[in-house]
Amino acid sequence: MASQFTTENVEQAVLQFYYNTNIQQEVHKWLTAAQVSPEAWSFCIELLSEQKSGEVQFFGASTLHAKISRYWHEVPVEQYDSLRAKLLEKILQFSSGPKMVFTRLCVALSSFLLRSAPEHWPDPIQNLITTFQQENIQNNNMVQRCKILLEILKLIPEEFFSTNLTHKRRVTLRIELQKGLGLILPIIRGLLSPSTPSDIYNQSLRTFSSWVEFGIPMNDGEEIIHHVFQALHNPDLFETAVDTLVSVFSHPDSHRFPYTIQKLLPQLHLLQEMFQKAIDDLDIEKSHGLCRIIVTIAENHTKLITESALSDDEAHRNNAMHLVKMVLGCSSLPGHFPVDEGCSDQTFTFWYILQDELVANDAPRSNQLMMIFQPVYFSLMEVLLVKVQYPEDSEYESWTADEQEQFRCYRQDVGDTMMYAFNILREPLLGYLCGVLNRIVESSGAQNNWQMIEAIFFLFGSVAESVALEEGQHLPSLLKLLPRIPFINNKLISTALYMIGCFGEWMNYHPESLCCVIPLLLQGLGNSEVATAATMALKDVSRENLDHMQPFAYQILSASQSVLESNALKGRDNLRLMSCVGQVLTVLPFNEIMQYLDRILSSHIQQLQQLATEEPSAAIKPALQLKIDLISWLFASLDTEREPAEDEGVESSPVKPSNDGPKPVFVVLQKITPILHAVVTKWVAETTIIESVCALFKRALRTLMDDFLPLAPDVIQMTCQMYEIVPQSPVLDLGRQMILMFAADQSQAHLIKVLLSTICVKTVKLCQTAPRENTDIIESFMTLLAQVLKKVKHMLLEEGFNLNELFQAGLMAMTLPEHHTVRSACSFLCEFLQAGLETQAMKQVIVDNGLHLVDRVLQAIGGNSPRGVIEHIADIILYLNKHHFEYLSQWLPAMMEREGYPSAQASKQDKEQFVKNILRERVNKRKIRDIVKEFTLLCRGLFGTEYVAQAAAQL
Repeated sequence: MASQFTTENVEQAVLQFYYNTNIQQEVHKWLTAAQVSPEAWSFCIELLSEQKSGEVQFFGASTLHAKISRYWHEVPVEQYDSLRAKLLEKILQFSSGPKMVFTRLCVALSSFLLRSAPEHWPDPIQNLITTFQQENIQNNNMVQRCKILLEILKLIPEEFFSTNLTHKRRVTLRIELQKGLGLILPIIRGLLSPSTPSDIYNQSLRTFSSWVEFGIPMNDGEEIIHHVFQALHNPDLFETAVDTLVSVFSHPDSHRFPYTIQKLLPQLHLLQEMFQKAIDDLDIEKSHGLCRIIVTIAENHTKLITESALSDDEAHRNNAMHLVKMVLGCSSLPGHFPVDEGCSDQTFTFWYILQDELVANDAPRSNQLMMIFQPVYFSLMEVLLVKVQYPEDSEYESWTADEQEQFRCYRQDVGDTMMYAFNILREPLLGYLCGVLNRIVESSGAQNNWQMIEAIFFLFGSVAESVALEEGQHLPSLLKLLPRIPFINNKLISTALYMIGCFGEWMNYHPESLCCVIPLLLQGLGNSEVATAATMALKDVSRENLDHMQPFAYQILSASQSVLESNALKGRDNLRLMSCVGQVLTVLPFNEIMQYLDRILSSHIQQLQQLATEEPSAAIKPALQLKIDLISWLFASLDTEREPAEDEGVESSPVKPSNDGPKPVFVVLQKITPILHAVVTKWVAETTIIESVCALFKRALRTLMDDFLPLAPDVIQMTCQMYEIVPQSPVLDLGRQMILMFAADQSQAHLIKVLLSTICVKTVKLCQTAPRENTDIIESFMTLLAQVLKKVKHMLLEEGFNLNELFQAGLMAMTLPEHHTVRSACSFLCEFLQAGLETQAMKQVIVDNGLHLVDRVLQAIGGNSPRGVIEHIADIILYLNKHHFEYLSQWLPAMMEREGYPSAQASKQDKEQFVKNILRERVNKRKIRDIVKEFTLLCRGLFGTEYVAQAAAQL
């Protein structure tokens, strides 16, 4: 690329960017540099020559806007008038096209206005209007001049909101632009007449919409809004009119004008016929636009709706209820979403906001509103029962994958909306759904009505969370109907199983219902198409009903054994089913548990043993991992010391007799540990296999606790072996659990020390040689060290541990880019600083490395670390201040003496004030963090900027 930013070089670069994709990235970088260069002021005007190509002209216009919006300080005051004149000249030149160049120049003029008004461009709106009303300017076509003026006026508010301005400047400009509203609104009103050309009318609507966003009081724009409603009847103006009305009624200040809105609501009555015709004609575009208007008004003014519903004014009541019925019409558009219609989903937010508004009132008022709106929600429920239904299988299979996914998400939204309806209707909703289902079954129509039955099951599952656990009328009736329903469709079966799982907790209060659902759950296990739903439901039901599961345990275990042996399920379904097996086994006596384990696990253990003897390969890896994970999930759920529930009103089964023998998990673990050792030996470099082995041991540890002790030596040695050969985070996490669990046990003291020493030596070496490639391991290592210091600090004080190297590793980890790693490092260093208060060896390390630590902290604050980790780094200052104040009070001022440190943005006075503030606050974490955050913003040149103000507002 050429080095000089001349007009010729820039023009050539622009053309290369568009027509030579091989060097596009390099050219883009050069053009970006050209745009910010001082030479850009010269070449951007020259690029706007009529002889240049459209692409070059557009780059010139874009550069002009970039320079005005971001480098305004480069323009001398005496050149403001000439620059404005040049902008107006170019706007007139390009008013006939190309459109994208013309628009960009108008944006540049809008940016100019925001930089120069009112100090150097007084009354800019009046000035623009006067300029384009003159007939002696370059373009004498009145229509063309009108278009130009409207385009500029439209863009001014858009640029106002998109430009980065200080708060003070924004306030000044808002006052100035507000003055212009009194001039703009009469112009727009005058242009919205039947005799106005369609394109001018359209542009006038767009300009009005833009200024609505800026903030036109709704009562001032009432006459224009009536015109906008009329514009909906013109096909050429329809889309713009819709966008404009959406802007009007969704503006945050629109709720301040309830009287004006009431006067506008009758306009919706006039749209009813158009809306119905659009539906009948399958005019998706028009029905979608009208839905947008209806829903926007409704969801932004629900308070007005509820207040009007209780009003003494009949017209107000009618307007409000008509609006709600129109929303209901939008919800009930015919056809399936998203194939036949695409806007019924817009209404879901309104139904949520409305129910929220209804229940938020005091009791007397809420009761009145419920009487009015319960019929509406009842109608909504009937609508949703239709909308949630699947089409026929042949039609559904013709949909694209994207359409099927959209429909799945839509059904979830319908389910959420049904939950809002339940909050209003309560038990009658359940009664209605039960009644519909009962009529279908009694009329022998279930065979041909699977979609309706599936929809009922889906909606029942959607409201399950809100149904009272004591409900004893409708749900028992529903479950008793299950055996009479022909489950011939997999979607129907899956949803029935989903519903059963949702009511797992309710069944714990109604255990008699289990006999209706267990057969269906077990039947689902045998169907690979619905096995996911079956295993999920069985897991939920068994987890919530363990105290009532004993009568069903044998059939569940037998069915599970059969399914697991069939290899018909997907991997995740197998794991979930094994988890269910573990839960159900817990309700049996020890001898029976062992018998079932032998039946269910023997083949899996044999296969695991066989796989362990084979050489590693991609072919056997999935099978090996599945076998390990199956036993792992069993260990997680097979807790034989589970306490039966003691909830009031729940009849518990008798507590199982105690057993003095080993726990079932221990027996199995003892049997497979040698096999796992063989697996580890061969697969130690395969992360996913090692992760599964570690997960198995961690789950066994959580289940067995102290009973794990006899196997601890083997597992500790295996952990050392794995970490010594290939350090991995899962191994480190397992080692951490072993250390914390058995550090206090004298019989394991030597092995635990060896394990911790192995981890420390190996990881410190990684920190010194390849930290960036091993941030996940370093993060886990820092977490381990922090917990060891907190709980078994004495271990690190024993011979063989180099405290200085560990501290240095923590300092290094602070500099890594990953937030979680830095947070873990800060946690370790804070624990080290606290431990150093009482431990001389640690205190000496702190004294020796204190300046280095403070340097790392200050460099991070100065800008070397992301702002997201600064509060954790600030905690190190707190611990230094709290426990080692005599040293920090020397280190901190000494470090700050350096010129330009930790940032050139911080003056000497800034640094002195920071040191003073830090040393004064020794215990308050929040204040220390605030002091550090303020200083880091100052060091990064962000303190007091609009960017920071916006970020603070978002937080």
